[in-house]
Amino acid sequence: MLNRPKAILFDLDDTLISAYADPGPVWQALLSEHAEALSPHDPEELTAHVGAYAAEFWSDPARHKTWRLKLYDARREIIRGAFERMDILKGDPRLALIANDIADRYSARRDEAMTLFPDSHALLDHLKEKGIKLALITNGEAAMQRAKVERFELTHRFDHIQIEGEVGFGKPEEEAYHHALGALDVRAEETWMVGDNYEWEVIAPAALGLTTIWHNSHKAAPPEGKPAPHHTLEDLSGFWPLLKKNRPCLSGTNAPPPA
Repeated sequence: MLNRPKAILFDLDDTLISAYADPGPVWQALLSEHAEALSPHDPEELTAHVGAYAAEFWSDPARHKTWRLKLYDARREIIRGAFERMDILKGDPRLALIANDIADRYSARRDEAMTLFPDSHALLDHLKEKGIKLALITNGEAAMQRAKVERFELTHRFDHIQIEGEVGFGKPEEEAYHHALGALDVRAEETWMVGDNYEWEVIAPAALGLTTIWHNSHKAAPPEGKPAPHHTLEDLSGFWPLLKKNRPCLSGTNAPPPA
């Protein structure tokens, strides 16, 4: 059972918008366009190596914090690193240019493919009408994240918008949550945190006393040995039942918006 909140903090990517779904098909399509130059490595093999290198690249917290603020450059680093590990570049400037082209086109395609989750606007508008204070807290580079906020018409739907590249700190730093709570003038125990990243939107805010809603749109297994979220959603349509104060939280329930 969840108490009705005074405020809700929302993540952006893969919470309100579909942003970073399975990257494999995009990488493979682009690598296939350069199959002759990259021979004898076939696109499927290359995709697997790029994916493995990317997972390793982003797994380091310090590296993640640095490079998420320059994501387009990070993708160039990932392709270059994967190619070097496979001994593909071999000092050939033409192959280095191909690697950069693949990374840049990957970024462009990912940006173009981003879409708003179906319930996002209706949910935010309903919450605002009910007097619940709303904050958007997103990590990442300032111009890139601000462009998403404007592209998906989110600016006027929030009382506070907090972008890591603009304020100088981000999740899971405690300052990120405290700053948002202060901007909304609410306490942690009056506030929900909604997002897809288990560390940033479940573990860290729960430690500060926030109620955590994990938006598990990718249907990932929760990490073993970690605190459980207060509730898990596979899509935003499951959010509506949570808004009825003192109603039991039934995972997977898809109810219409409360009147």
